[in-house]
Amino acid sequence: MKDLFRLFKLTLKEKKLLFLSFGSSLFVAFFTYLFVDMIQPIMDRLFLRMPAPAVPEKVRLMDFIFRTFNITEADVTRALPIILVIVIFGKGLFTFLSAFFMQAVGHKVVKKMRDDLYEHVIYQSTSYFDHVPTGDLMSRMTNDVEKIHQALSGSMGDMIEEAFILIALLIGIFIRDFRLAVVSFVVAPLAALPLAVFSRQLKKKSSSAQAKMGQIYGILHETITGNKIVKAFTTEPFEIKKFLKATAGYLRTSIKLAWIGSLSSPFMEFLGGVVGAFILWVGTKRVAEGAISPGDFGAFVTAMFLMYMPIKRLSKANNVIQQAVACQSRIQEILDSPPQVQDGPGAYPLPPVKGRIRFENVSFSYNQTCPVLERIDFEVPPTETVAIVGLSGAGKTTIINLLSRFYEPTSGRILVDGIDIRDVTLTSLRARIGLVTQEIILFNETIRDNIAYGLTDAAEGRIIEAAKAARAHEFILLLPEGYATKVGERGGLLSSGQRQRLAIARALLKDPPILVLDEATSALDAESEHLIQEALTDLRKGRTTIIIAHRLSTVRSADRILVIDGGRIAEMGTHDELCRRNGLYQKLYDLQFPEDEEISH
Repeated sequence: MKDLFRLFKLTLKEKKLLFLSFGSSLFVAFFTYLFVDMIQPIMDRLFLRMPAPAVPEKVRLMDFIFRTFNITEADVTRALPIILVIVIFGKGLFTFLSAFFMQAVGHKVVKKMRDDLYEHVIYQSTSYFDHVPTGDLMSRMTNDVEKIHQALSGSMGDMIEEAFILIALLIGIFIRDFRLAVVSFVVAPLAALPLAVFSRQLKKKSSSAQAKMGQIYGILHETITGNKIVKAFTTEPFEIKKFLKATAGYLRTSIKLAWIGSLSSPFMEFLGGVVGAFILWVGTKRVAEGAISPGDFGAFVTAMFLMYMPIKRLSKANNVIQQAVACQSRIQEILDSPPQVQDGPGAYPLPPVKGRIRFENVSFSYNQTCPVLERIDFEVPPTETVAIVGLSGAGKTTIINLLSRFYEPTSGRILVDGIDIRDVTLTSLRARIGLVTQEIILFNETIRDNIAYGLTDAAEGRIIEAAKAARAHEFILLLPEGYATKVGERGGLLSSGQRQRLAIARALLKDPPILVLDEATSALDAESEHLIQEALTDLRKGRTTIIIAHRLSTVRSADRILVIDGGRIAEMGTHDELCRRNGLYQKLYDLQFPEDEEISH
């Protein structure tokens, strides 16, 4: 009930539409009650020709209508068909309104849920995506949300409407014959036991099914984004086998879910049939004893049999809602995960800066047992270029991740112009940093949109100037639609060098005081690297620049070079100074340029 109430609580955000749906459902219940109430005068007055009692023994709605509109016994024959048409029309009209308003509630609530979920995920810290599989995240944001949509738009409305109808019918049967109603419900509580069992199993199996669907999404994401590796290693049969295993697991869980869902409805019908047979046996005795009229018993039986459909629909609605409850719990896990890196209390916008960067005894580890950086301490004056080199896994990229606050340092602090970056807002900090990485992320939009990413008001002239400075303007003009050409997913329609130059143009247009180049020229051919090096030379002018590179040829002109080894700064100095020391930098240089005669030992 707690989970069910939490699901229902989502609909309270649309109080007006929910109120209209509830009101319409009440009218549906009213017209259903009126339809049942018509059975008594139809049987007693039309077929058996029994006169209406001078003083009604029971509170019958039809008797009240006859008296209100002065319908005599002679007019009953003509009045009942007209009333029947009105009742059927009214029930149909308000059934439509109830369903429409509830679907509107579902659509609006789920739209808001999707928006909130996406906003929450987009603001998550980088570490969150390190631990949560993309496929599982996509499954929760699409498949799970759709299950909730089905429940709120359809099943929740059915449950409310059928509950009102059941209440109306229950009132009717207790008014008709209190004793018979009490006897009838001796066996009714038996239905609650299997329904509770079904609900628990449905929720459990549904949660398992959604988890397995997340695995399927994960495999799809990995194999589609990594399709070149799959083809290069000819592992298509292996990936197909893995996918078939995942879908088989989902199928087994789905079959169990279908078995439970399919069993619940007929089982509830069977219980209803048992109750109906028992009522028929007791009711005929009550009529024979003269305790109730045939018309009242007919109305009683009609009400009982009309209760089967609401019970059946309630059972089906419960199946869908229990699955939605499991999905809502999975979505709530995302919403309950706060970003590990976020603005602190009292964070303020970072003012315009000159670009002085200082790391003060900064340490970092992804877990307590595996430190990545230890006591990193260095300073970069404004407009100076500092290169960071070292073997793979030494911690080079982690340094720039900490500068951009993708992660928080375990200890120590990072200052920009003397201001602790934890004291300022993330948005203002990252607005001062331009990042160009080896893995270029382009979006499936036009070249113009990718260069001006995040700068929707950028003038066309500035975009073209940035492209020219990045040595990209010439190849852009050769494309079919120029700056309006779409680049494909992740820029797949462009070469590596072209993608890299667009990334540089994007950084130039941003015009940041601090520039970070993370392997910006690796894995490129000589011509592309030459063009990009020219663009980077222009880009670095007047900015504080941090360069991370494996190719030592790209860092020789840096003002200072930091050599990272095992998460510590092993050496620091200019290219010539480090070569004269004959230390780790010299060894790295010799590995890349074993025949370079410029280096003396």
